[in-house]
Amino acid sequence: MARIAVLSDIHGNVHALEAVLADVSREGIGDVICLGDVIGYGPHPERCLELLSGRCRIAVRGNHEDALFDSTISEGFNPVARFAIEWTRRRLRQEHLDAIRMMRSVHDQSPYLICVHDSPVPPSTTGYVGDPATAALAFRGVDARVCLVGHTHVPMAFATDSDDCGDRLHGTDVEATILHDDEPYELKRSGRHILNPGSVGQPRDGDPRASYATIDLKDNLFEVRRVEYNIGLAQREMRRAGLPDLLAHRLAVGA
Repeated sequence: MARIAVLSDIHGNVHALEAVLADVSREGIGDVICLGDVIGYGPHPERCLELLSGRCRIAVRGNHEDALFDSTISEGFNPVARFAIEWTRRRLRQEHLDAIRMMRSVHDQSPYLICVHDSPVPPSTTGYVGDPATAALAFRGVDARVCLVGHTHVPMAFATDSDDCGDRLHGTDVEATILHDDEPYELKRSGRHILNPGSVGQPRDGDPRASYATIDLKDNLFEVRRVEYNIGLAQREMRRAGLPDLLAHRLAVGA
């Protein structure tokens, strides 16, 4: 299997997405996976959806996509996120909504790969896999060597020696690694992994650069890449759109 680009949490930030896709092209990668939350927060949800259309071999829905159609999800958002999703709903045309409806919530290619936005354990729609304890629970839904997730906006890897999703793991059974762009992560030859590429459009790990990853299941490598983009322009366009200033501010600090 050739190297694949893994993107997540673009959140309507077209400038970050364009920079990432340009980097993907420079790397000679033709295969792209998107782990959801293409929309929400940012001022260009439709352009992000259009850029990814036809580019992604796999595209799963995130909780922000689900919130467009299910008000019980958006009602659980904080006020800033709820404002942004309501703004986004007014912005999108019918063809964009139809494209989102076509996305799966889970893409399962067991025993090799599972792709999901948040948690692989149903019926969770907002589960954050962000530490060994939550990863131990999430591994109960991972019947594959690798599960790709987003949602936390932080690039991380979780690994266990367990090969069986029936094993009732604890946090002590899981190895957690914070991922950086200068430190390729080597997959174990056995066991299972949960891998997070971080966020293209709204990183929350203190690094404001767009984050995505590449995975090569043949060479057993997962590599985070960070890409500079015009944050100032993205901020100005968010403010001109009337989106909450907090959303623009956090782009500059990666939080």
